[in-house]
Amino acid sequence: MKYPLRFLFLVLVLSVSAASAQVKIKSISLSDTILYATVDRPGDLYVITKGGQLQRFAPDATLGVVYKLGTLPTQFDPRDGSRLFAYFRNDRHYAFYNPSFDMTASYHLDSSFVIEPWLVTISGDHDIWVVDAADGSLKKVTKATETVDVDVKIPPGLYKDVKAFTAIREYQGFVFLLQPRKGIQVFNRMGKWLRTIESPTLKSFNFIGEELYYIEANKLKFFNLFTTETREQALPQPAQFFLVTDERIYSIRDKTIDFFTPKP
Repeated sequence: MKYPLRFLFLVLVLSVSAASAQVKIKSISLSDTILYATVDRPGDLYVITKGGQLQRFAPDATLGVVYKLGTLPTQFDPRDGSRLFAYFRNDRHYAFYNPSFDMTASYHLDSSFVIEPWLVTISGDHDIWVVDAADGSLKKVTKATETVDVDVKIPPGLYKDVKAFTAIREYQGFVFLLQPRKGIQVFNRMGKWLRTIESPTLKSFNFIGEELYYIEANKLKFFNLFTTETREQALPQPAQFFLVTDERIYSIRDKTIDFFTPKP
């Protein structure tokens, strides 16, 4: 069944605005500090702890799977929850995991394509985006043909040291580079720089629908990727990570995860 675009937009706005109208259903305290948190498209929560554990929680706060990472990943993206992606800078490889956190594939980045792979993220099902620190370039590598389809220099005016970028993600045909103390650099699918989303304090970001969102000064700020419109709302409590899904809202700080549901 197809729904009018206006109806779908209304559903999205209602789910996101619920971040300011919510009821806490559960609070969980872990034994270790949470370093990173994100959600997959169905809405499950993933956290990586300081001690190297990767944990997945269902929206009802049930702990699903716990996996001990030998090395903390440089980049982690659960995507749709069926094929998780992780990149490990130390040995230049990226890997895929199934929902049970079993590794299903692993690939080493050949120096003939990328000299110094600083950041890597998945593009589609098989391709990858890479920030090459050797020449300050943004590259798209197609695994099937082992070719570099996009190879562009990141505008030098955007940075002093390319290694200052701490994360890369692809979403809705855009590529995003996190640049602490400055914000997020946005590129199109051909690697052309489009704009800077300025935020001197942001440490992570996520997406819902057509919007990118992040924490700044105890507020949740939203940026529409297609209209560039912005909006914001106050957080109900201080948080290091605040993640919004259609069904649940997760507020994370230090070792604590609070699970919220929108008020009826």
